[in-house]
Amino acid sequence: MGMQLDAAPSPSNAAPVEIVLVEAETVTASAVSQWKKEGFKAVAVALDERTGEADYRELSRRISEGGLDLYYWIEVARNPAMATAHPRWMAALGSHEDWQKNFPKFPEPGVGEVAKAFPWVPIGYREAFDAHLARIEQLLKRAPPGWRGLLLNDLQAGPSSCGCGNLLCRWAVDYHVRSTATKLAGDSVAARFVAEVRKRVGDKSVVPVWTTECENVDLPADKHQGRPGTGLCGTVGCATGACPEDFTRQWSALVSDHDGPLGLLALHTALQRTQTEFGGGPGWVTNAIGYLDQTVPAHGGNATRDRLWMVVEDSRAGEAATARRLAAQAGVGAVIVARAKIDQSYEPRMIPVK
Repeated sequence: MGMQLDAAPSPSNAAPVEIVLVEAETVTASAVSQWKKEGFKAVAVALDERTGEADYRELSRRISEGGLDLYYWIEVARNPAMATAHPRWMAALGSHEDWQKNFPKFPEPGVGEVAKAFPWVPIGYREAFDAHLARIEQLLKRAPPGWRGLLLNDLQAGPSSCGCGNLLCRWAVDYHVRSTATKLAGDSVAARFVAEVRKRVGDKSVVPVWTTECENVDLPADKHQGRPGTGLCGTVGCATGACPEDFTRQWSALVSDHDGPLGLLALHTALQRTQTEFGGGPGWVTNAIGYLDQTVPAHGGNATRDRLWMVVEDSRAGEAATARRLAAQAGVGAVIVARAKIDQSYEPRMIPVK
């Protein structure tokens, strides 16, 4: 994989649907009017416990009267309340110790302890799988009728899942460390979760939102023919080993079981993809698409470009326009422009293994 991947041109000339992702409190009548002027066809609103049913009813009315479609966005794995209440359900930082360079003041795990990625509670544990489903059922009670679909973010393992420190490392659950919850087996956990949510939403669409894995440019120089790189994988060389293989199996299970759109995070700032010399910045959307186009088929999977809904961020002036343009050129089905913060960070927490 090169510094900047080459995403092939769109096979069709159809422009993608553009959706703006916002927090509930920003949905005013004037904001809806402005979003429509910007060319957005729909609004995705964060659905969480902070906003009540009456407020969701009012914003739904504003969006409908403004002539835009309404989607809801639920952050699944990154959940501070659930992580605080159930620390044993949190994602573990795997056995590689490279994550510690990002937190030099944090103590090394002692005997009988495991480091966790707070506040990530992935669906890869039976207890968390069930709790997240129950939470989604409760949140949907706040949503009045008339919405089109539900976007479910972060259905993989937690960041730095092997311990490398890379926020995009999501393939492993309890990598060579003791589990403190009931680990679910197999590659189809996310596919099963999406199927369960679909049972609960009737004819609404459900869109799982994924991230790609670490890239070759993240490899240490001694594992990448001496080339410089981002340093995001520390000393770990798994970008050419287990990561793409497990990613492909998990992605393929989702693709084969789910016939609707598939979201993909291309948040260059939130995912630390800001080094332009290594393909970062708003152009990183091309790398994310290129990862699916090249790495997945190389490991026996399907890329499914036309079903992709790309999520890009609107963090700095002009950057969202670049990301929107590149995603459109790649021929994806939709582009979601995030004006709500999608936090992908973590902090280590130590808990005892009982």
